[in-house]
Amino acid sequence: MERRKDGRPVPFSIEFCKLSTGELKTYEGCTLSSVHSSGATVNVLTGPLEAPRKIRRCLITRINGMKVYF
Repeated sequence: MERRKDGRPVPFSIEFCKLSTGELKTYEGCTLSSVHSSGATVNVLTGPLEAPRKIRRCLITRINGMKVYF
């Protein structure tokens, strides 16, 4: 998620479990905005005009189609 090319963030896809409902959400072509609270959450920009989405790192299930293990 933190990769950069020529100083700009590299887009990635992310899948995570929504805490309130348990459903799996997927965002394509998003970029990392920031990491907060000692690394417990990340802010992800899902589009050029979208507000950042806060996602808990422990709820992320896939990044670029690869399964995430904690």
